[in-house]
Amino acid sequence: MDNKTRFKSLISFLDLLWILLAGFGAMFIIAFLLIQPPAKHADIIKKAEYMIILEWDKKSSDDIDLWVMNPKGGVVSFRGKSMGYMNLEKDDLGSKNDKVIDEYGVAHVLEINREVVTLRGVMKGEYKVMVHVYNRYPVSETPEWFTIEIVKINPYKQVYLSTGTYTFRGQEHSVVRFTVDADANFKGFNSLNTNFINASRTSPEERAEDVITNQGAQGYTGDY
Repeated sequence: MDNKTRFKSLISFLDLLWILLAGFGAMFIIAFLLIQPPAKHADIIKKAEYMIILEWDKKSSDDIDLWVMNPKGGVVSFRGKSMGYMNLEKDDLGSKNDKVIDEYGVAHVLEINREVVTLRGVMKGEYKVMVHVYNRYPVSETPEWFTIEIVKINPYKQVYLSTGTYTFRGQEHSVVRFTVDADANFKGFNSLNTNFINASRTSPEERAEDVITNQGAQGYTGDY
């Protein structure tokens, strides 16, 4: 084989090599584009219009419950975690359910006491928010704090924040009423009393005096 024939064979081999490399590169790019990234927390939040967030001392064993009533009287709480567009994402029992077991059987403690109600859609009108002290561990007369925050998701904005205190088991707090329009716009809030937790009780022994301890409310008041 002369030099000219040998040179043509080398060019053919290089062409084949480049074609193979280009094919593998194209398949890699296509496979990369088809990979679905894991859902992020922010992506989940975007599916909601509002979040109503109750928090209390992360080390506390107290069991505090968030109750929300929609404009038509539907109620979400630990007794019924879904009502139309409203959902209670977690019934937090205080430090009792802070322990989680991972896939390796190892226990981890996540010190957080928080309940969140999401509004994945809205109806025009007034929403009512209450807090109920289901239990205290141990029994104590020392006041403890809680906060209620209302966040509008799209666009993201804190529209309400307040701090209150509770003392005894069975205590009920009428925290806030807030209003939205048909387009999910926040129209304002007020602190008028409400007592739909008390009205929903089946056992008179469970009833307790309604004490309003709404302190330092902040947020956009708007036109109510």
